Amino acid sequence: MTALKHRSWVGNVRELRNACERMVILCPGNSLSLDVLPPEPRDSVSEGSGHKVDDWLTLPPEGLSLLDLEKSVIERALSLKDGNISEAARYLHVPRHILVYRIEKHGISRPAKR
Repeated sequence: MTALKHRSWVGNVRELRNACERMVILCPGNSLSLDVLPPEPRDSVSEGSGHKVDDWLTLPPEGLSLLDLEKSVIERALSLKDGNISEAARYLHVPRHILVYRIEKHGISRPAKR
């Protein structure tokens, strides 16, 4: 109980309830173990970066266009990788052919290599 009380419950009551159900289902016999719980979230930190995932993006109260956002992210990744599509695809964690499709979809031209 002490460990459950001191754990950060990002999803509040739902997350706690799901964790308890998981322990009941996965723990053998009449004893519960915290070993079956997933690791605690690391405060929205992206793997290995040391930066919060949401530090770079502030959403405007009036909303935004997801298509415009996707286009902007692709353009920035291409610029960062000097127009190299393969490197930009790796950077964005998408297959190269998907990035090529989206570049064509948005009519993005690759920046000139430096």
